[in-house]
Amino acid sequence: MAESMQGLKRTHRCGELSVANVGETVTIMGWVQKSRNKGGLVFTDVRDRSGIIQVVCEEGTTDAAIIEKAASLRAEYVVAVVGKVEKRSGAVNDKIATGEIEVIPSELRVLSESQTPPFPIEENSKTKEDIRLKYRYLDQKTGSTEKSSYEESGYDTDTSVLLR
Repeated sequence: MAESMQGLKRTHRCGELSVANVGETVTIMGWVQKSRNKGGLVFTDVRDRSGIIQVVCEEGTTDAAIIEKAASLRAEYVVAVVGKVEKRSGAVNDKIATGEIEVIPSELRVLSESQTPPFPIEENSKTKEDIRLKYRYLDQKTGSTEKSSYEESGYDTDTSVLLR
């Protein structure tokens, strides 16, 4: 069930957070990239157009209702998270710009639910071309189609849609 974002205002975009923000309470909003439930420990990657940040819900530091809600998250749900930025206690993820930090949520709202997409919406997803073409509107969320068409031709083009 979708919740209201009334009273929330984004303070940072996901990719803007850094070690300089450690200790700050932030509000981020974005799509769930992936969520992993390790039994009492839930890792959720939240993305927006600026990047990805990891949200960590752990028994003892996070309210049980938030952990339960985080465990039910699926890819492409739209969420708002209010939480504290902390330096990662575990391994640093060098693959993303925000890999040294994580957000410990004090509030989690599901703004919109989504059906599971037919393929992962990621830059280097290994999906058959016919499926990518059928659902090309999803592929546009990664920006990979725009980059590749521009790099190959040197022209920035749009495809017109004719309707009756």
